[in-house]
Amino acid sequence: MNVTQRQMQAFLAIARLTSFTRAAERLHITQSGLSAMMRDLEEQLKCRLFDRTTRSVALTTEGLQLVPVASRIVAELESITDTINQISSRAQRTLRVGVTPIIAAFVMPAAITAFKRKYPDINVHIRDINREAIQNGVANGELDAGFGAFFKAQSGIERTPLAAFMLAYVSPLERKAKAHRHGTASGKTRWATLHDKPLLGLPSDNPVQELIEEQLRIIGRGDEDRPVYENFQTLLAMVEAGFGVTVLPSFIAPACQRYQVQMSLLTEPSVSLSFYEITKKGRLRPEALSALAASIRAEFESYATLSA
Repeated sequence: MNVTQRQMQAFLAIARLTSFTRAAERLHITQSGLSAMMRDLEEQLKCRLFDRTTRSVALTTEGLQLVPVASRIVAELESITDTINQISSRAQRTLRVGVTPIIAAFVMPAAITAFKRKYPDINVHIRDINREAIQNGVANGELDAGFGAFFKAQSGIERTPLAAFMLAYVSPLERKAKAHRHGTASGKTRWATLHDKPLLGLPSDNPVQELIEEQLRIIGRGDEDRPVYENFQTLLAMVEAGFGVTVLPSFIAPACQRYQVQMSLLTEPSVSLSFYEITKKGRLRPEALSALAASIRAEFESYATLSA
């Protein structure tokens, strides 16, 4: 059988109003359409539900037995529909996104503040996790989107470039400037300048570090046994303390402002990398997600001199 909720609602309307005419008016359909709907229902149930005369409509014995069943079915369907609509409404008012910790700490606060000015009713739930966890969260549907330097394509994941950044040289702030300011970003530095510098880095399997190593090999510094740190902020703190220098993407510029370090873009050659938004392929994209991505892009553009 292919009995529909609409047929059950129509049946109950006729039973309660004892009139096809009044039931059709209540349901906002034609009387002929209502009659056709009931004929189809009776054919599927293989019984008559109503005795009709020119003056009256009465339930048959079978019709009387169907009333409580139809009432329960319609009530349950309306209840679950309301529940689903409430869940859908809450989902539309919430964005769940994953970002790497450095971006969560130094880019997202300003980006979300700008976003909330335009969309005050949308809640943004941020998870500050590593790239692998972000990809897994997007893939299994726990996250609506992820933001980060996702260089490699992954099955089932859609990558959308959000911004491009150059690799930058980060060194301790010059002593004469320490008393007056925190981290700055200016000028350019040639890769060859790093030939004799005490380098600090990220783990060798980090995609950003892999890109950096390609350039360090050219100047004879690739794949060295050097101090490594998982966290960008730890690297910046170590540079500030004078334990060495490092190479990082220029999107860390906002973080550098919290440390006594200085940044300059690396040249000869200039090397850029992309920052992406990732979403699950085939999944409905929340309307507000594009606006959030635009706010993040605008925050990046506020220090556009450091972008490729």
